[in-house]
Amino acid sequence: MEIIERARGMMVGIGVGNLLGIPWEFSIKALRREQQLHGPVREITAKEGYLDDDDLAQAILLAEACIDSANLEGLNVEDLARRFWHWGETNGAGMGGLTHEVLTMYGGYQPHRLWRQFARYGEAATADARKPCGAAAGDAARLAWEELGCSSAGNGSVMRCGAVALRWMHDEQALARNSVTSAAVTHWDPRCVWSTVLADFTIADCLRTGQLEAETLIERCSTAVHSLQGQLARPDLPSEPPAAVLAAAEAALAPGASIDDLELDSGGIGFAPKAMSAVLWAAHHAESVEDGLVTIVNAGGDTDSNAPPSGAALGARFGLDGIPARWRERTAKIRSWTPDTGELDDWVTWPERWPLEDYADQIVELLPN
Repeated sequence: MEIIERARGMMVGIGVGNLLGIPWEFSIKALRREQQLHGPVREITAKEGYLDDDDLAQAILLAEACIDSANLEGLNVEDLARRFWHWGETNGAGMGGLTHEVLTMYGGYQPHRLWRQFARYGEAATADARKPCGAAAGDAARLAWEELGCSSAGNGSVMRCGAVALRWMHDEQALARNSVTSAAVTHWDPRCVWSTVLADFTIADCLRTGQLEAETLIERCSTAVHSLQGQLARPDLPSEPPAAVLAAAEAALAPGASIDDLELDSGGIGFAPKAMSAVLWAAHHAESVEDGLVTIVNAGGDTDSNAPPSGAALGARFGLDGIPARWRERTAKIRSWTPDTGELDDWVTWPERWPLEDYADQIVELLPN
């Protein structure tokens, strides 16, 4: 399969997974009721008018940063922090609590979340993004994490995985370095950073060959991280995965592992290693994009964050044509929808959204021949 087809499948898989999971996020009772009445959730029921949720929006931010890094060594925390701040000011839909704390620390005030406020409450969405005036970009995530008792390990850095894996799929040192940067800008906890590295390496395997090199995954990641000690955005990152990350990875990669083994719907369901385990399970065990995403969403938990990076791995494995056409069409329709001009006040301009395939195409153009 051509890399362009895998890359497009990866980006579209993120969007499909996000929209399939959005209605059931943390709603285990509603999900179980739906399953009892109609069977497993198999369709995207999100409606037109949805903004890009944080999972998809942040994956796009990383894709744009990867594209703009064409003549640079890679991602940097300062650039990413500015991009995330601008998103928090102008959109902010679905923003997690830890990301909100980090952006508040960096910005010096709480992000406006203008489009989210407009979509929910009809409030004016015209103010320009303010200039951040808080902590330095390299300090904000660490300071927020320390204020929360060094215990918060949310899945926000895993849910946006994909673009970094594509951009540096042929260079494992660069992949590790940029994965760490992509995580550490908001999620300082080593469990978050390591979960992001493992997820990106998994997606990169699927992009290269359509198959996860499961037996060597941990070793390859550890070797790359160890070789970069002192050069990473999270400079004191352990060179081996923390115990919680290793346990989640081993559960996902075990022969015959079922989705129930990952316990996605219990005990800290927004935990980074849980989201990472869904990615590894999908890449190693799912028989198709539909099989994988339907299984992950119906397992419950943080459905709209577990499904996007899993969709990235599955789309990379099976290519764009492996994603059901009805899902691709529904995702494109939701994202291309604009309200009638008469429905908007003069001060409202609906945000323009580009097809997800466009981001994949631009990153592929940057890959070495």
